[in-house]
Amino acid sequence: MATVGTRDLKQNPLAVVRRVLETGEPLEVTTHGHPTGVALVPAAPTPRRWVHGAELTRITPMSPDEARRFRDDLSALEHDDELVDPWGKPA
Repeated sequence: MATVGTRDLKQNPLAVVRRVLETGEPLEVTTHGHPTGVALVPAAPTPRRWVHGAELTRITPMSPDEARRFRDDLSALEHDDELVDPWGKPA
């Protein structure tokens, strides 16, 4: 989990809250690098931010060996395994 210091939170709370809302990722609040036990968590999943084409060009494709291992992992799944959306609402 990403962190934000209490100083940053105090100096620019809007930017910190906006970051949580735009990314949908929680932030753990720290003091002098130590966790405070407080986390900023979005109430509901939000759409991911738009990814520009220039960012997509930096993605490297899987190697043939990685693709083979991925295919093998998929084929090893049982047909009765429950499919779960990792970005969906928790059950």
